[in-house]
Amino acid sequence: MSILKAEKIKKSFGNFEVLKGIDLSVEKGETIAVIGPSGSGKSTFLRCLNKLETINDGSIEFDGEIIAENGKYKKDKELRPIISKMGMVFQQFNLFPHKSVIENVIEAPVIVNKISKEEAKKTALQLLKDVGLSEKANEYPCNLSGGQQQRVAIARALAMNPKLMLFDEPTSALDPELTGEVLNVMKKLADEKMTMIVVTHEIAFAKEVATRVVFIDGGVIVEQGNPKDVLENPKNERTIKFLERVLR
Repeated sequence: MSILKAEKIKKSFGNFEVLKGIDLSVEKGETIAVIGPSGSGKSTFLRCLNKLETINDGSIEFDGEIIAENGKYKKDKELRPIISKMGMVFQQFNLFPHKSVIENVIEAPVIVNKISKEEAKKTALQLLKDVGLSEKANEYPCNLSGGQQQRVAIARALAMNPKLMLFDEPTSALDPELTGEVLNVMKKLADEKMTMIVVTHEIAFAKEVATRVVFIDGGVIVEQGNPKDVLENPKNERTIKFLERVLR
């Protein structure tokens, strides 16, 4: 059953057309790895799904509800409760520096979902345990490594009990030795059948964890399919050249 349908998504910045009509349907429990060269539209597409960027044309349906139709989004008041069911993790961690780890995690559930602080803290402590950071609950972001901050960001997104997680190159700002700890948390989420769309340059992760790989170039989906097929035996010449370059 599709939890997300994006049809004919177009997006331009001025005269530059970044997305040229993308169609993507995501089933519950899938882990979609989106790969492609810089500037191909991967992150823009992700940000259009939850209206961090606005589309110029196309339609988006999520969890049985319309987000956008014929290029027009629902009114913000109607949109908020729908979009709140999407969690997002960015390249940069975007934690509140003046709040402790646990305060960062409970902020949205308390303010947006009106959950009591006690209940939110209970959930937050379990999530921090799940990402291996129980002992850091009362620390501040400045005292954490980049990998630890990104794991807090994942816990913060999960605290909203999302039905879909969006990851926008979550390891690109990390040193190589810290990348693994974040990818391990994401692998665990995939094993638990959390529905995820992951924009990534980690080809090994895409091959091991994804249920489907989508290659975007020039604002269009060039090729998609089983990770083994796309990454080991690509059919499109653009996919072949990209993989030759990144796997060199």
